[in-house]
Amino acid sequence: MGRIKKNDLLKIKFLSNLCISKDNNYLAVSVSQSEKELKEYESNIFIYNVKEDSWNQYTSSGKDKNFFWDNESPILYLNTLRDIKDIEKKKEGFEITTIYQLEMSKGEAIKKITIPKNIKKIRQISKEIFIFSADCSMNSKDFYLLSDEEQEIEIKKKKQTQGYEIIENLPFWENGSGYTHNIITKLYLYDGSSNKVKEISDIIGEDVDIYDFQVNSNLSKAVIIYGHKSSKMSLLNSVAIIDLQNKKVVFNYDKLDYNISNAFLFDDNNLMVCATDMKKYGINENPKFYKINMQSNELECLSSQIDLSIGNTVGTDIRLYSSDTVKMINNKLYFIATQGYSSNLYEIDNKGNIKKITDSIGSVDEFELSKEDFFFIALRNMMPQEVYKFSKNEERISNFNEYVANKRDIIFPNHFTITDLENNTIDYWLLKPYKFKKEKKYPLIVDIHGGPKTVYGEVYYHEMQYWASEGFAVLYCNPRGSDGKGNEFADIRGKYGSVDYENIILCLEEAIKSNEFIDTDRMFVTGGSYGGFMTNWIIGNTNRFKAAATQRSISNWISMYGTTDIGYYFATDQMLSDPWNSYDKMWSHSPMKYYNNIKTPTLIIHSEQDYRCWLVEALQLFTSLKYNNIESKMIIFKNENHEITRSGHPDNRIKNLEEITSWFKNYL
Repeated sequence: MGRIKKNDLLKIKFLSNLCISKDNNYLAVSVSQSEKELKEYESNIFIYNVKEDSWNQYTSSGKDKNFFWDNESPILYLNTLRDIKDIEKKKEGFEITTIYQLEMSKGEAIKKITIPKNIKKIRQISKEIFIFSADCSMNSKDFYLLSDEEQEIEIKKKKQTQGYEIIENLPFWENGSGYTHNIITKLYLYDGSSNKVKEISDIIGEDVDIYDFQVNSNLSKAVIIYGHKSSKMSLLNSVAIIDLQNKKVVFNYDKLDYNISNAFLFDDNNLMVCATDMKKYGINENPKFYKINMQSNELECLSSQIDLSIGNTVGTDIRLYSSDTVKMINNKLYFIATQGYSSNLYEIDNKGNIKKITDSIGSVDEFELSKEDFFFIALRNMMPQEVYKFSKNEERISNFNEYVANKRDIIFPNHFTITDLENNTIDYWLLKPYKFKKEKKYPLIVDIHGGPKTVYGEVYYHEMQYWASEGFAVLYCNPRGSDGKGNEFADIRGKYGSVDYENIILCLEEAIKSNEFIDTDRMFVTGGSYGGFMTNWIIGNTNRFKAAATQRSISNWISMYGTTDIGYYFATDQMLSDPWNSYDKMWSHSPMKYYNNIKTPTLIIHSEQDYRCWLVEALQLFTSLKYNNIESKMIIFKNENHEITRSGHPDNRIKNLEEITSWFKNYL
């Protein structure tokens, strides 16, 4: 055993895309890890034989993170590019997706389908029919309709226009995707017998933008969540059902009074949806489950008595890819929800009866259901991701990350609670340094989560474990604005930098009071996204920290409003103001208002392609610090976006951790 090292991140295996075969005999999962050059991740498929209770690796190409099972046989379909000619073709700008077929008995994947589209999501309808979503440029003819010669011309045309961008729609870009203002997502059918692609979303409307789709249990209908591409994207959307045999719209709920995140066909007369009208708590309002009667168009709320956050918002830096968190299986909806500081698995039937399936501290990241058991990827007992089985009890069935669990001393946090001035219970944790000795004094790092509607919990977090191994104590908490405790607790609209700041300082002061080993002359603060905002706010309002490291932060709500991919609706919603009618309100909650007060040496880390909190937010802080002669340094990661610490290139993630740790050590 030994202390956690920064490069242990490169040995951690990230699990995703858990799915079970139709006969319930095989459970497949993608296992990803940093590759040798440290620039990307390699992903391969491992399969668990349920009857034999054994794991085997089935692919080794390093390119297999997206796949699905055949509807009838134990055959995997892999959405992957393996052929060098296909890879080169895509690099040149051609749209191409290749689907490989992997039979359990043969063990070698063979190319089955080549589709002239860049597929986002695909499902099988029959042996030869597949349904998929893909992006299409609004300014040109759909790529699959072009001849080979026309495709060549279109590629040349795109290259000729790379020097400029003509923008007419809002949002104009998206974090991780670049410019998206002229992109629309459509729905298609592919017929393998004729090798033909046909768009089907156009039967709803030419400007229909597909957000998600599901297929019903007998594979006859597609349930589609969609919006309309316009000059300003609305947060309200619609849901429709297409009969796949007759290519007809058989139901369309287009009242535009809800934001619908999930939709499933329950029976011939009823839809079940997860949705919110956002009227009371804004865009972060917890959704409810509704049943839509397809005859009357009436909605019936099935979960009016609960205030659950649907989805997994437990933060960690060792979760690489995500999957569906709501699924319909055997006429029930199963979903992951965050409550307190953990996420677990739940079920709800069409009468609104809710049952909690798992009830453990940690995080359920993905799940599948066989005839008898639940299988899920989870973070448990401060270990990195593993696969678990649940029937009557939870049982770990994989050892993908046994290296970290068995070779490293993982430090377990001590959990505390404190009551704030508004009688809210605030959770906070303290990680003691590696080989802690109570007679010593230790420096402290206060780490603030993003969101703000997420939570910290009792799960493995590599950066915190590393800091503890380097001799720091680490304090983290879930202040007002965090998830897991209902809408009222999470609602800090118009209050950023007030109640949340008070809660963080309250936890810090209580930790100092209760733990004499904390060296109050050597305290540091850091955080990313909302945590970066709070770091900026803190150093503008107190000088108690020795140094700070702010990551992908917000400096100014007014500039954030007009520059980021979510700014025009997020900033106005969260500030309850806008730059024209309530400029003073936005400015008063902007950290930049207080930048002339900063005395704290500050490291600024940002990504060049961060379109969530755009680079201008970092530049404002850096300019202010240098203008006022405050010790500061700015690091800009090229070819990275807002997700750098979660899914960024492995070498850059290590560099990010190195720079923060080194910056703090400079001020010990």
